[in-house]
Amino acid sequence: MAKKPTLDLTKYVRFYEQMVYIREFEELIGKEWNNAAAHGMGGYMHLYSGEEAIAVGLIGGMDLSAGDCFIGHYRDHGYALAAGSDPGEVMAEICGKATGCSKGKGGSMHICDAARGFYGGYGIVGGNVPIALGLGWALKYRNQKNVCACFFGDGSMNQGAFHETLNMAQLYKVPVIFALENNGYAMGTSIERSHANQDLRSRVDSFAMRSVTINGQDIFEVHEQMAQIIQEMKEDPHPVFVEFKTYRYHGHGAADTPVTQSTYRTRDEVARAKEEKDPIKFAQTKLIELGVLTDEMITDIQARAYASAEAAMKFSDDSPYPDPSELIKDVYA
Repeated sequence: MAKKPTLDLTKYVRFYEQMVYIREFEELIGKEWNNAAAHGMGGYMHLYSGEEAIAVGLIGGMDLSAGDCFIGHYRDHGYALAAGSDPGEVMAEICGKATGCSKGKGGSMHICDAARGFYGGYGIVGGNVPIALGLGWALKYRNQKNVCACFFGDGSMNQGAFHETLNMAQLYKVPVIFALENNGYAMGTSIERSHANQDLRSRVDSFAMRSVTINGQDIFEVHEQMAQIIQEMKEDPHPVFVEFKTYRYHGHGAADTPVTQSTYRTRDEVARAKEEKDPIKFAQTKLIELGVLTDEMITDIQARAYASAEAAMKFSDDSPYPDPSELIKDVYA
């Protein structure tokens, strides 16, 4: 039998740091949402807390500098940060400032960093899935040995365009990872009430597409499996459907309070998920057991993550709003 490769533990410590940074960034936004006007936050806000291992583990297995790319939905801050986007520019975009990564024109739901292979977050449920097909087709047409990842939620799987896209992707063997972040509730309706077939992975069997289910709270499982899948897709281009079992801690949007959330899930359920399924706690415990993470390191990482989030907010607060003349610029690519 082939010997199982040894884990690169230094890499996993870095992944742990990224997850903590994303968590502190999102939690600061969630706290400041109540004072949104002071920072310029407009529109809606969707937080990624609880799902960090998916973005960090999958994007961490891609080679963005060599042409791999990805596309997200409206819960998109974590993707940009996992790809290495500047936290200040991401925060400035959320607050509609000219220094934002989309020049303050996209806001929270439309973070974009094409230089790092991130072709944007999209506000329409399932609307990004057909776009990923186009990105994947471009890679195949150019004979590039690259992959495209498309993140979407369980609510997207009831959209007609989702099924049309997967059918075409399999027909033309485009190298797209269809990454389902199944948090069980879509916007605010459980899959038990919204999906006749609750085994979401089985729904893609009709397209004869390769599929796999992964524990989205385990950074080790996410990264190891996705790194292998990505390597195989580059050697033999084809689409893959991946269901990540996960759980979001906040409501659908920042305005979805614990009171409104209680109409579709209990506070006890959320508290239990934070205690039993938290991806950061899981990684922390395992890295301590493996002897590469100490209490002192944890304290330092958390302090630096908090400082980074605060610095990003200050950068945004100190940044100007776009000039009115920018309104009619960048209308066409």
